Amino acid sequence: MTRVLLTQTASVRRVRAKALRILSGELYPEPALTILCAPDPETVNYFSQLPGAEVVPLQHADRQQILDDLRRRQFDVMLTFWTGEGKYHRTKLAVLGLARTTDVDIGDGGHFRLTWRFFLRYWLFRLRRPRPADHARFVLHDGDDDETAGEPPERVIVIQSAEPRFVLRGLEHMQRHPLFRNPRYTLFCRNRPEIVSSFHGHPLLAAVRTHSEARGAWRHLLELRARNYDAVVVFFTGDPSYWKIKYFAFLLGARHKVIFNEHNDCFFFTWRTWASFLVRRMGAQAAGGDLPWMHQAQAVVLQVLKVLLFPFRFGWLLLAWLRLRRAASVPRSGRGEDVRPA
Repeated sequence: MTRVLLTQTASVRRVRAKALRILSGELYPEPALTILCAPDPETVNYFSQLPGAEVVPLQHADRQQILDDLRRRQFDVMLTFWTGEGKYHRTKLAVLGLARTTDVDIGDGGHFRLTWRFFLRYWLFRLRRPRPADHARFVLHDGDDDETAGEPPERVIVIQSAEPRFVLRGLEHMQRHPLFRNPRYTLFCRNRPEIVSSFHGHPLLAAVRTHSEARGAWRHLLELRARNYDAVVVFFTGDPSYWKIKYFAFLLGARHKVIFNEHNDCFFFTWRTWASFLVRRMGAQAAGGDLPWMHQAQAVVLQVLKVLLFPFRFGWLLLAWLRLRRAASVPRSGRGEDVRPA
C-alpha cells in the first residue's frame, strides 16, 4: 500500500483530475489517498465525492496543528503542484516536509521528484516551455458535477505547413483514427481567402487563426507559446515554400508533436522516429533515381545547417524589421490577426 497525501496547491479541478489518476492506480501501487484542501464547504464537498479518498480541510484556526498531525502520519509520498498560481504560494511552502518523498506536478505534463537536481531540470524545462496559462479552465464553477469535472480537453494546434488538400487529409485521418483522448483543434493557416475558405466549417476545428506568413512572426510566436498547447500537428510533404512555418512549429513548446508526410502517414516526434523518417525519405529519392547519394548527403547537411542557423536568421530579420519600423513615418495598418470560429 502506498499512502499518498495530495495537497490542494492548484485549482480544484486540476487537483481532482490528479486524484482520479491516483485512485485508479496509474501513478502509485495500491494507493491510500488523503487530500489536504481548502476549508470552504464547497471545496470539501467536491473532494468528498471521490470514493476511497480521505479529505482533510486545512482550517485557518488550527492550521499548524493540522500540519503537525499530517507530518506525524509519515506518508509515503506527497504530491504538490507548481503551476504558477499565485494564490497557493503560502500553502506550497507550508506543506513542504509532510512526507518522506515529494512529487511535483508542474501542470503541463511534467512530473518530477523533488530533489536538488529537480531545480535544474525544472529550470531547463521552463526554458523550453512557458508556465501553464490555463488556470481558468480548472476553477470550480456553479453547476459543476462529477460528469463534467474530469480531464480537461487537450489543446492541439494544427500548423498549415502544406497545401490545404494535405491538411484536410490529415484532419480526416485524425477524425477517423483519433490521436488524442479529448482534443480541441485550432488551425493556424495563411490568411489567403481561398485557403481560409477551404477550412471554413470543418467539424474537427474549434477555431481558425490566420497569419501573414513572415509578417508578425515574433508576435505570433509569443502569443501561441503563451497559450501552452498540448500538441502541435505539422506537415512535411516536401513542399519547399513552407519551410519557415515548419521550423516555427517546433518553437511553440508543445509537449507532443505529430508529423504527417505526403502519403498521410503520421507519427509522434522523437529523435529516433525523426531519423527514421529522414532515412526513408532519402531511400525513396534514391529508389526513384532523383539524386545520387552524394547529392542526398548534401541535401541532408544543408537541412541540418538550416535548422542550426534559423535562430540567427530570425534574429537578423527581427532587427531589420525593427529598423524599418523605426524609419517609417506612417505606421502600417492591417497587421492584426484574424480569429475566425470554425
